[in-house]
Amino acid sequence: MEFTFVSGHLALDLAATLTWRSTYPIELLAGPQDLSAWIEQAGLGDVAGRVGAADVERMRELREAIYRTASADPLERPPRAGDLRLISRTAAGKQVTPVLEELGRAVWHGTVEQVLATVAHQACVLLGGPDHRRIRSCADSQCTRLFVDHSRSGSRRWCDKQTCGGRANAAAYRRRRSQHSPG
Repeated sequence: MEFTFVSGHLALDLAATLTWRSTYPIELLAGPQDLSAWIEQAGLGDVAGRVGAADVERMRELREAIYRTASADPLERPPRAGDLRLISRTAAGKQVTPVLEELGRAVWHGTVEQVLATVAHQACVLLGGPDHRRIRSCADSQCTRLFVDHSRSGSRRWCDKQTCGGRANAAAYRRRRSQHSPG
């Protein structure tokens, strides 16, 4: 399986491994081999053969805590205290270790436990820092992906301009064409 990393932050890319949450949820971390593939594609190391069903469940729990916290609104729907504790407790563990192999190339080594700690640590940095104000939901009404808006104007609308943005632009083009066509 190929995963998509367009959220602008590793923790939000993990949150996107459950897609179409509000309409037709698709679980992308269905088993150990999926989690192993996500970890490798995220650049956090090679844990093939060392991922079990319990690891998948723990990563899903962390993912959901991150998603709920990142999509919370402090005034209307504040983050759950249990989610904050889970993210913080997981972040306190030992993280994966980078090994610099050459200029421009580092390889990450660690266990699934260390991957969990690394993702949770990055979530703490995002959610506890100023960039939490830049977290947005995709403007596609069916997409539930969150992303960090790093645009200068702060007006990014789509999680990915190739997929959700492309569909929206194509639909707008078809609407304009049908409105201007004779008949």
